[in-house]
Amino acid sequence: MDALRNEALGAIDAERGALVALADRLHDNPEVGYAERNGAAWVADFLAQHGFIVERPAGGVETAFVARIGAGSPRLALIAEYDALPGVGHGCGHNLIATGALGAAIGVAAVLPKLCGTLEVIGTPAEEVIFATPGKLKLLQAGIFEGLDATLMFHPWTSNFVVAGDRAVVTIDVEFHGKPAHAAADPWNGANALDGVMLTFNAINALRQQLKPEVRIHWKVTHGGDVPNIIHAFASARIVMRAEDTDYLHGSVLPKVENCARGAALATGTQVEIKQVGTIDASLANPTLGRVVSEAAQALGIPFGPPSIMGGSTDYGNVSRKVPSTYFMMDIGLEPGAAWHSKEVAAAAGTGRAHKAMLDAARIMALSIIDLLQKPELLEEAWDAHPK
Repeated sequence: MDALRNEALGAIDAERGALVALADRLHDNPEVGYAERNGAAWVADFLAQHGFIVERPAGGVETAFVARIGAGSPRLALIAEYDALPGVGHGCGHNLIATGALGAAIGVAAVLPKLCGTLEVIGTPAEEVIFATPGKLKLLQAGIFEGLDATLMFHPWTSNFVVAGDRAVVTIDVEFHGKPAHAAADPWNGANALDGVMLTFNAINALRQQLKPEVRIHWKVTHGGDVPNIIHAFASARIVMRAEDTDYLHGSVLPKVENCARGAALATGTQVEIKQVGTIDASLANPTLGRVVSEAAQALGIPFGPPSIMGGSTDYGNVSRKVPSTYFMMDIGLEPGAAWHSKEVAAAAGTGRAHKAMLDAARIMALSIIDLLQKPELLEEAWDAHPK
């Protein structure tokens, strides 16, 4: 480590207690997407107290912010998330994502006067609202990511690795309209909308064999009728589809699932309406940024496994299509295979092991940002690898 990097790491260590305290404060006060008023304010206030110029709200989103320090090019950004899950709390560890970004920002800010460029921390709410319009999509539409040269973030997990890819998502609502009748006296006079929903599910189950192995389809009944002794005139469901290839998801999986619903309507004598309510892209892994992160981890003596596919989905995928981006996973002490988005994860996100992972992630991101600021050729290489 040279003096510049040691100075950045020292700045992070000096704020260790404050970062852990804020991670725990977020953990103990979970707020769901677009309602993170306290969390967003606490994170933004922390940056303002450390010399960042904070714009809030940002992009027309009440609980979003952009904090900046430095001037000129290049412009690099760290991504902070802070929303929790309904009924679970921080079962995805976003309290750690936010404070990891803060730690890295403090480290870089300590040495930025000796470098050239601008560092931004973008507070992105509502990542968990992937079945509608999550926060990063709104900020992209508002131009918040325009002109950036690269972005970085980390995510808690059960092991350490750079993410090589994840799954795109598309969500549809299906609404079936039938004809009411008494379920015992004259059912033959009705057309059962609930049968349309159930037959759609069965048709999708038959479809799975003809889909690529990484495809995931899941659903819930959003309206299943009111009482069991009627032929239901209305029923509805929400269906979520995921695949590693965004084009395959939209070009093949989505139309086949829509045809399952149309076929169910034909079979049951009902009418179906299909509404697309949300879509996010699969992340584009940037090999240059991934290498920079891996080398920073190696310099710190933090073991990383090989780049791997992350089985879930994130609106960060859309950011990665706009600007070279990468994110990496850090072990917070859960066994591989632990049920994610659970109270088990929420409990782990408030432990000493989680605090260590958050601080290690902050160090990795700080060193990565410093490398990118010192070596403009790395950013040129990252853009060369970015799909046009």
